[in-house]
Amino acid sequence: MAEIKIAVRLDSLGNVNPSAASLRRVLSWVAASGATSVELCGRRVLNVSELSDTAVRTLRKILDDLNLRIASIRFPTRHGFDHLENLDRRIEATKAAMRAAYRLGAPLVVNQIGPVPRPPSSASNDSSRSGSGSSASGLAIGGLPPEGLSLSEALAWATGTPPDASSEPETVDPRWNTLREVLDDLGRFGARTGAFFAAETGTEPGEHLARLIDMSSEAYIAVALNPGQLIINRHSVPDAVAALKDRIRIVNAVDGVLDLSAGRGIAVPVGQGTADFPSLLGQLEDIPYRGPFVVGRSGMAPETAPHEIMQSIEYLRNL
Repeated sequence: MAEIKIAVRLDSLGNVNPSAASLRRVLSWVAASGATSVELCGRRVLNVSELSDTAVRTLRKILDDLNLRIASIRFPTRHGFDHLENLDRRIEATKAAMRAAYRLGAPLVVNQIGPVPRPPSSASNDSSRSGSGSSASGLAIGGLPPEGLSLSEALAWATGTPPDASSEPETVDPRWNTLREVLDDLGRFGARTGAFFAAETGTEPGEHLARLIDMSSEAYIAVALNPGQLIINRHSVPDAVAALKDRIRIVNAVDGVLDLSAGRGIAVPVGQGTADFPSLLGQLEDIPYRGPFVVGRSGMAPETAPHEIMQSIEYLRNL
């Protein structure tokens, strides 16, 4: 496998503020750790949508001096895009972050989009209706439906439709259409802007997210794979990778474990949970995946975060 590219999530370190001195100090530590890029938080570390041209030039100069680049900008919103209240404001704020990402040389803006509902069924009864099955051929030779059928069942028998098939249109969760429209919009905006939106996995099976993203062939949405969040929400990591494939443009190297006594999942340092990272790397290599692995997670204690990040980097490099 090609050498693993490692990025550090800056807001996981704590004690980082937007001043040039603070950023240079933290970025110098990142460069010394052996990482080649960083993930900025577009809200807590820097309000990227309000950066002046001078601030952009200063930050890019610091990064260039340290031979670092920005792998992505994390831009969390209070609610997902399935939540209708103030939805337009969240979309516009995300677009502003995407514009800022392009100015900073970052290819991706990462956020969770909200729980993706079960996709509408793609099954069709067209084949049973159009084919000349035994029931239809029975009519052609003067056959009659079996006795005891209701009128609707007799009609179904005559047209070759299974007796239990429903003629009622499928009820689609309104959140599905809302999320699809939002991702279409952000996907087209990314194509114009030059920085793309990446939907982070975790709240739904990877197959559901893949189905949602693939509904549009005209807009591009990337994926940020988060194995720990998938495990916490009791979803399969290998199945998610198999479904999302080359949509995966960045991997958040977070592990997870189910705490049965507490009845919930928790994020843990890489290699200390149930994610099979050696197998995951092999599966990603088959895609092939060439993007970065971001170490660091939310909620890390500031006093232990640097040590955990160094351990995560060493763990990934030893795979």
